[in-house]
Amino acid sequence: MCEAQSFWERHELKFYRYGHIYANIYGQVIIDYVPQRPMRAPLKSLLIAYSHVLSLLLIVVLPGYFGYNYRELTATDDRRMQLVLYVGFANTLIKYATVIVTYMANTFHFEAINQHCSLQRAHLQAAFAASCRGPSRPKRSFELFMYLKFGLINIMMVVQVCGILAVAGIDTDSNGSSRLRIQFAIYSFVLWNYTENMADYFYYMNSSVLMYFRLLHVQLRAELGQLRRLDLYAHPHPLRRGMLMLCCSRLCDRIGVLRERFAAIHALYVDSFRMHQLQLLGLMLTTLINNLTNLFTIFNLLATSSRAIASFPVVVSGVYALGFYLDTYLVSLVSEYIKVERTRLALTIRQFSESPALQPPSLNQELEQFSLLLMHSRQPMLCGLVHLDRRLIYLISVTAFSYFITLVQFDIYLRRAS
Repeated sequence: MCEAQSFWERHELKFYRYGHIYANIYGQVIIDYVPQRPMRAPLKSLLIAYSHVLSLLLIVVLPGYFGYNYRELTATDDRRMQLVLYVGFANTLIKYATVIVTYMANTFHFEAINQHCSLQRAHLQAAFAASCRGPSRPKRSFELFMYLKFGLINIMMVVQVCGILAVAGIDTDSNGSSRLRIQFAIYSFVLWNYTENMADYFYYMNSSVLMYFRLLHVQLRAELGQLRRLDLYAHPHPLRRGMLMLCCSRLCDRIGVLRERFAAIHALYVDSFRMHQLQLLGLMLTTLINNLTNLFTIFNLLATSSRAIASFPVVVSGVYALGFYLDTYLVSLVSEYIKVERTRLALTIRQFSESPALQPPSLNQELEQFSLLLMHSRQPMLCGLVHLDRRLIYLISVTAFSYFITLVQFDIYLRRAS
């Protein structure tokens, strides 16, 4: 029997339904976490038109407005403050480029994301739900990852709103620049949310893939235990041997089903990576520039303001920098765990060949096909170049710290020149 449902299992559909509504508000009608029934054609057409209008507003209209007022946006008598404004402008420019890539990818992959990702995930979910047995640890790990991501994203949204209020509190220019900078901060906040929706969807798909691999591994270990209980040599009686051969035949069919399920899970993983790789690369760059900007902003506030004035902006910038780094780390950590789980699956398949009860040729052939499938299903990479794992996060940290040192040197030069 299944265990009592957890909080996540009881409210899972509500999370996805509200998440889908939130994605629609930001023009991401492409996101559908739990496709249950097709959307009505008029409503779908209206939402698609709204998403295009909103995207073009963010990509064409507002950038033109801020570009026209660029001098006023960066105007200040303090050259050190101007450097901070330039860094913030570059930060938003990277977000803007990521939004363009996201919009183009969503437009070209609209049907593919729904068919190859959402529906494929839903089919796998139904397949595993039909066989509710074994330990619930993989599902609990999935819930923990989703709780962390959900809490982290909402904390970062609150922190960004506090950051906008901090900008309004410390920017006291009387020539209208303050109002324009607040508008620019709000625009940057909307750009971040636009791309973060797709990043969350990719994270959700990867977390689901990890859960399915772990559930598959649990079922595979159960079949290995059943095989080890079969001892064809201890019972030479023809009737008993025939019953054992029948069990091995059923086991062979079960291994075939698990092999097909592994292929479906890996296909979901590859499709999700392929459709989001350019956006992920943009998000990696955004993370790099965000860490750089936040570190330098903290340094500048500590160097130029009194403790009473700078305390709130420094805390806000520090929490945001930490949250952004942890967010990217979680995404890469899931990919790392997927790689580890695939290695464990390969080791379990190897243990089948070491079982003394392994005799039927059909079972040997099935296991050989499973081994070949594991061997040829490689880990997907970003744009065919970079693995999304913890080494990439370390590289981002080192690069951000190097750029931070460069900006500090610029700041010291400006301080001596003024």
